[in-house]
Amino acid sequence: MKFSKKTEYGLRFLLALAELSEGRFMGIYQISLRHSIPMKFLEAIAVALKKAGLLEVKKGAGGGYRLKYKPDEISLLMVFDCLEDSYKKELDITGDISSNQKAVAIILNETIAGVRGVLSEKTIYDIQKQYKDLNESLMYYI
Repeated sequence: MKFSKKTEYGLRFLLALAELSEGRFMGIYQISLRHSIPMKFLEAIAVALKKAGLLEVKKGAGGGYRLKYKPDEISLLMVFDCLEDSYKKELDITGDISSNQKAVAIILNETIAGVRGVLSEKTIYDIQKQYKDLNESLMYYI
């Protein structure tokens, strides 16, 4: 299963916001530069995430974006449903279709449901923890 760049960038964007100290906002430009995410792409992602209710926006000096919820309250499924166009709906198994088509659709629907189940259990906090663990393993001491 392949996720779009939009979903990957969206998760990286949310991770960057999760790393902010309490109450702080960060602008798109800063995140784009720090995390090598194309600015135009990031703007569209931010609009979609705000529309889905995952972000708060503050205009003006000191403004930008921040998470509306704690990282452990934002499931990857919430992000996936907001940004991913594929895999949202089950394949249709009604109507005049062959048993061959129906058998394939049933298995693919089970697979999609399984992936959605995993995504509902994982949160931005899980990515944040993985990120911190990776950074700690890269540190070395003299």
